[in-house]
Amino acid sequence: MMNPAPFDFDMKEGLYFEAKSASKGVPDDFWETYSSFANTFGGTVVFGVSEVEGHLEVTGVTDPENTIKTLWDNLNNPRFTNVNILKDKDVEVREIDEKQVIVIRIPQADRRIRPVYVKNNMNSGTFKRNHEGDYHCRMDEIKEMIRDSEDITVDITPIENLNLECFDTNSISGYLNELRVYKPNHPWIQIPMEEFLQLSGAARDIGGSLHPTGSGLLMFGKVSCIRQVYGSYFLDYTEGGGEDRYTYRIHSNSGDWSGNVYTFVHEVLNRLSMVMGVPFELRGFSNRGYSDSFIAVREAVMNAVLHADYYLSGGVIIRLGSGRIEIRNPGSMRVRLEDAIHGGVSDPRNNGLMSLAMAVGWVERLGSGIFSIERIRKEGGISSLSIVEATDPSSVKVTIGLGPSLAGKNGHMREKAILDILSEYPNISRDDLADKLGISVRTLSAELKKLRENGKLERIGGNRDGFWRVIRS
Repeated sequence: MMNPAPFDFDMKEGLYFEAKSASKGVPDDFWETYSSFANTFGGTVVFGVSEVEGHLEVTGVTDPENTIKTLWDNLNNPRFTNVNILKDKDVEVREIDEKQVIVIRIPQADRRIRPVYVKNNMNSGTFKRNHEGDYHCRMDEIKEMIRDSEDITVDITPIENLNLECFDTNSISGYLNELRVYKPNHPWIQIPMEEFLQLSGAARDIGGSLHPTGSGLLMFGKVSCIRQVYGSYFLDYTEGGGEDRYTYRIHSNSGDWSGNVYTFVHEVLNRLSMVMGVPFELRGFSNRGYSDSFIAVREAVMNAVLHADYYLSGGVIIRLGSGRIEIRNPGSMRVRLEDAIHGGVSDPRNNGLMSLAMAVGWVERLGSGIFSIERIRKEGGISSLSIVEATDPSSVKVTIGLGPSLAGKNGHMREKAILDILSEYPNISRDDLADKLGISVRTLSAELKKLRENGKLERIGGNRDGFWRVIRS
C-alpha cells in the first residue's frame, strides 16, 4: 500500500488520514492515532480540522506555537510514548481559510522499534490502524511486532525438545538431489547427513546432541513436529474457480506427504511449470530460460513461503484461477512496499529458510523478488500486479494477472510433454517418467489420470508388465 499525498484538503478520514479539532491544544486521543499510524503504514494528522457529515471543516488552532511545544514535550516524555519517531520537518503550520492548522506527518516506524505504544503501557497502549479507526492491538499482534523487532530471526534458533527424528529423510534427499543438479560440486553433497544439517543451519548441537532449528524444521520437518512449534502452520495450493470447486489441490493437512516447505514448494513449482507450459527438459527452478510469467509467479511463491510469519494464523494460500494467481502469506512486509518495488532492499523474516532456498537456486538475488515481478509487469510479461497488505490479521496478498485461461492457452504444451515421451517409451516406469519430466510422482499421477479420463491415454496390462498406449485424435 502506498502512502498518499501528505495532506489534501479534499481527503476524508481513512487508513492514512485523521482530522482532529484540537482548538485548545493536543487532544488526548491523538496519542492513540500516533501509535496506530506508526505501527501500521504511517499517515497524516491535522489539528484544527473536523470531519462533519463526510466533509472536512476548518475550525483552526487557537495557539499553534504552544500546541506544537506541548506536542514535542509529550513526544519526548515516556509518560506519553515510548519512542519519538517524528522530526522537525514532520510538523508544520499552515493557513487555510484564514485559520491556522497544524499538519503532522507520522511515518511508519522501523520494525526494530515497534511496537510504538503510549501511556507507558505496552499491553493497553499499542494501537494499529484499520480503515478509518484506531484499535487496541491484541497480545498476538504485539508479540508479532516484538518478534519482528529482533535482528536475529527466530528461525535459526534450535528447538531443544525436538530431535532429528522430526526430519523427513525423503525431503532432505530430494533437496540434496536438487542441489546436485544446480551446483554439482557443492560441498554439502558428499558429506554425511548430520554434517549437512549442521553446516546448512537446519540443525544445531546442544550438549552433544543435534536439534532442528526453526528453518530446518520448516524446510525438512514432518508436519506433526512442525505444528508442535508453529501451531497455525498451514500450506495450501489449489487450482479452479474456488475453494469448493478446485480441480487440483495439495495441502499440508492431507497426511499423505511430509507437509513441509521443501516438498510444498517443489510440488507447487513443478505443477505450475506444467500448467504454464514450461519445457519439461529444464531441471531445477533457477532462471534458465523460463517464461517471464513463470518467473514472476515463482518469485511471488518464494516471497510468500520465505517471508511468512508461521506463528500467525491463515497459512500460505495459493489459488490458481482462470487467468490469474493469488498468493497470500501471514505476516506484514518488513520493508516498505515502495522500497521493495525499487529493489535492492532485503530484510527476510526467516534468514535460515532464505539461506537454504538460495543454495538450490530458488532465490537468486536478495531484495529482487517484488522488483522482478514489477519489472516483468512493465515489460508485458504479466497482465497485472496487485500487492495488498492487511492489518488484522497481518498478511500480504499478491495477485498476478496471467492473461487468458492457462488451461485453454497452454494445456496442449503440458499434455504434449507427457504424450511424446510415452509414445517413444511406452514401457517407462512412473518414477523414470517423473524424472524425465522433472516433476514428482504425485504430480505425474494426477496428470496421467486426467489424460486417461479425457481419452488420450490408455494403460494396457498391469503396473509391472503393462505399457502405455497414446490415443492420438
